[in-house]
Amino acid sequence: MLLNLIRRLHILAGLLVFSQFVVFGLAGLVASLQPTLERPKIPQSTQNIPFTRLPAETDKQVATRVYQQLKPAMSRPVPDWAIRKNPEGHLLLDFYSINGIVRVAVEPTQLHVENIRNSTSLFLEDIHAATLNDTGASPLVRLWAYWNELGIWALLFFAITGTLLWIATRARDRWPWALLAASTVIFIAFWGVFRWE
Repeated sequence: MLLNLIRRLHILAGLLVFSQFVVFGLAGLVASLQPTLERPKIPQSTQNIPFTRLPAETDKQVATRVYQQLKPAMSRPVPDWAIRKNPEGHLLLDFYSINGIVRVAVEPTQLHVENIRNSTSLFLEDIHAATLNDTGASPLVRLWAYWNELGIWALLFFAITGTLLWIATRARDRWPWALLAASTVIFIAFWGVFRWE
């Protein structure tokens, strides 16, 4: 009875881990096969939105007001260090998200908005890096980060239940014990090297 329960939980954990490995594997392939680190720069769409900069308004205040007006999906306000100007002298704001960039040039009477979309492969590359430490992320990205965290714990559970199932059914086989001992020694060696580096 207990063995059957462990086997079922092991299979469920394996399915969760597999779904994580698919995303992480695709992200790894994208990073390996990507010819350049350059992101897309050609906008999928552009629009002009009326906007007037108030007298004596700082660049940071303008950036905050632009963010509040546009509310770009799954992005956050532009940090102070990322506020810059384009060659024409207009304030240039990039709102990043896993879907790409919303680039805004604050012109004298309007906002020139460009939507630069990530490809599916770049989307996977960006989403796989979401962690719970990113407290400013959108709720959807935070949900994915929880899914990543659950997948990490599921991998540990998968390994433990797999070991328990092996001990319960094939404890007399010598090769698995030798492999377990060898992997333990390798783990301890790597841990020692990185711990005291």
